[in-house]
Amino acid sequence: MATGSSSASSLLQPSSASEMAQINLNIPIDAAPRELHDGLREIAKHHARRGAIRFADRAGGGWLPAGGDSDPASEKGKARQWWWNVAFQHDADLQPGQLTLATSSESFAANTTSGFVRDPWLITIRFGRSCEAFRGLGRVLGLTRSITRPVSSASALATHRNLVDSSGAYTLDPQLATQGLNVSEQAQFDTLGTMIDVSRNGVLTVDSCKYLCRKLALWGYNHLQLYTEDTYKLEGEPFFGYLRGGYTQEELKEIDDYAFSLGIECVPCIQTLGHLGQVLQWPRFLAMRDTTEVLLAELPQTYDLLAKMISTATAPFRSKRIHLGQDETHGLGHGRYHQIFGQHNYKEPTRIFIEHLQRVNQICTDLGLEPMIWSDMLFCLNAKNNSLLGYYDSAQPSAPTVQGLPPECTLVYWDYYHLREENYTARIESHKLLNDGKAPWMAAGSWTWTRFWTALPFTFATCRASQNACKRPESGVRNVFLTIWGDEGNEVDLYSSLPAWAYYADHGYTSEKEVDIPLLKAKFDGITGGNFDDFVVASRLDDPSPESQTMDDRVHFSPNTSKWMLWEEPFFGFVTPTISASGLDLEHHYQQLSIFLDTRLSTQPFQGAPDPPDHPPRSILDHPLNARLRFPALIARALSMKARLRERLSLAYKEKDWDQMELLAGKGSRVDETESLLGDLRATIKQLHDYHRQLWMSMYRPFGWEGLDLRYGGLEARLETMHLRIVKFLEHVRRQKEREKVSAAKANGERSAEVALRELALRDTDVEEEAAGWQPEGGIMLRGEDVQDSGGRYDETVTSLPELEVELHVAYPSAEQLLDYHRVSRPTYC
Repeated sequence: MATGSSSASSLLQPSSASEMAQINLNIPIDAAPRELHDGLREIAKHHARRGAIRFADRAGGGWLPAGGDSDPASEKGKARQWWWNVAFQHDADLQPGQLTLATSSESFAANTTSGFVRDPWLITIRFGRSCEAFRGLGRVLGLTRSITRPVSSASALATHRNLVDSSGAYTLDPQLATQGLNVSEQAQFDTLGTMIDVSRNGVLTVDSCKYLCRKLALWGYNHLQLYTEDTYKLEGEPFFGYLRGGYTQEELKEIDDYAFSLGIECVPCIQTLGHLGQVLQWPRFLAMRDTTEVLLAELPQTYDLLAKMISTATAPFRSKRIHLGQDETHGLGHGRYHQIFGQHNYKEPTRIFIEHLQRVNQICTDLGLEPMIWSDMLFCLNAKNNSLLGYYDSAQPSAPTVQGLPPECTLVYWDYYHLREENYTARIESHKLLNDGKAPWMAAGSWTWTRFWTALPFTFATCRASQNACKRPESGVRNVFLTIWGDEGNEVDLYSSLPAWAYYADHGYTSEKEVDIPLLKAKFDGITGGNFDDFVVASRLDDPSPESQTMDDRVHFSPNTSKWMLWEEPFFGFVTPTISASGLDLEHHYQQLSIFLDTRLSTQPFQGAPDPPDHPPRSILDHPLNARLRFPALIARALSMKARLRERLSLAYKEKDWDQMELLAGKGSRVDETESLLGDLRATIKQLHDYHRQLWMSMYRPFGWEGLDLRYGGLEARLETMHLRIVKFLEHVRRQKEREKVSAAKANGERSAEVALRELALRDTDVEEEAAGWQPEGGIMLRGEDVQDSGGRYDETVTSLPELEVELHVAYPSAEQLLDYHRVSRPTYC
């Protein structure tokens, strides 16, 4: 996988622009199976590159010549284009999950002297399931972007004059197209799905859901879960999802219809025991609360509410499946349950869990539903250990412990933390022993939570191990999905996970241990309009030490360095000593990353690592999705300024290097005055805040953004206070210097006009400082004239900066930590 280089100068070199002929697709829509029509039209309408797909008006005469439908002599001045015709054929004789692609001839560009290729070139996609038809189209789109080669290394088929770019250095190679489009693929699973968290503040708009459905379909996904704790409307319960932006029944049906048109089954994913703190916080539901997060089992009203939740959540969907959640029910039976029921009839939490599940399962049975649950608590409760170790490392629960597990209920084994296949294999076997030999569904994780950008290299590593374990025939696993969580405020750009979706899907269609990496990158380009490698390089926001993960059996985490560095309290900087102790130069790291990402946002073509050497230089005009890189670029720029700011300020303060302090934090004390590093940082944070807000509003509903507004606002306020105090202190230092100069001049007997003026200015300043320093009532700020003159502003004199005098200590063993906002935004954790 591409990881990039630490040096921006070695990554990119500007190159002259070249113009390559464009390959477009033509689909005679009336000839395609009817069930594909709506999905195909939506994919064509919203494709990242306008005009890349068009539909012929009629079935019989709908094929376009490979060279286009008009003579090149009459098309002077227009961009050169090639046309590939795509046909879809449902084939009941294929193996379940199989698709094949075949071309009508070995080259779409037969050599002619006229320059006009009159014969149509046809690609036929044969499929059994709709999801494979759309996946086949995704492969074709990828090939339109990946058959470029240097002229010197092209095949003998690359002889047509319209294949060569304007620079004469690169050419489209028809042989590569023929090789890539005469293939067969076999799905490794019955279900290849994803689950997207829309409960951690970020509720995707309906349009965003549709965007993702189109991309998922082109990778071959056939299953989608929207994780909705309380973000769906419940009739008669206004405080269920209150001010959370939940979906209406009509909106969920619209999403289901759209997904169905693309071969995707949409399944509701809710919570029916834990993770319901957003509901249980309101007085309306206090009687149903065991703990702040867990429902009160055995209470009749609880099951009335659950019956309403389940019937409402499933009503808009075609599928009879439902995910009931029930993970991480920490404290089950130890809150109000113990007060009400436990004192006279104590039950083990596992028994409470199973009996509750039986009652919820009965609700599903009455509604004709097929439930599934996360499996972790069956292990953790028995092990009396609510940590991940309780799930992954505890002994297999004994049969009596889980007696009564409903046979209709499917278990979902979730694991996002291991790097070796054997870890997954062992736990799959544990699930089979627990559930009468039935293999679980397997949920992997794209590392989107508690960060700004998906940790792609770590995601690839954990998904590779998970998928390869599931592909072992003895595993029995037939259903897998990739989870996208939004813990800690959903700060992440969700679309930074697109490479993870692509990688996970390709693993689902190969029996090999690793996917075809060049094809993966080509399809990402053709499907999304983005550069795969650039998205991976952006993951270095949280990966300052690439390739440092140890392959062992332990639980592993991907650090969120950029998150805790951004939100860390800037004046105290109490976590950053860990950076120096770790020997990491994060200032340089983020400078280089910022430079790299800025160049990838440029309209000027560049080439260099990690670009493939056999492709011409490209710019953001070639990769429109790369516009998303502005977000990590701004974060990297801000962190390059913030990384050592407090350290340098403290050193300059203690050494009385006032000139250095002026450079770091002097002069401008407002956001629009950026004459110092701190001023530049404040301006960049403001820019980041504005851009992140735009990003959010383009993907999500406005509900939930208030949490991030408060975070940005808090950081901006602390930086303002920090800047004001340092500026005032430096003003005090300058006045002290001036006094020393006047005193020295007077001591030397100087009586010049300049000295007299300086002395007069100092007397005025002293009068002002004396007035400002008059503080009756033990120093309480109480000056009536300020209320009229400055709105109550207290213009204090700053003679020292105790914030920079505090000696900091190393609090954490490594800079590569996974820390939440509340841990770093102030020293007091709350």
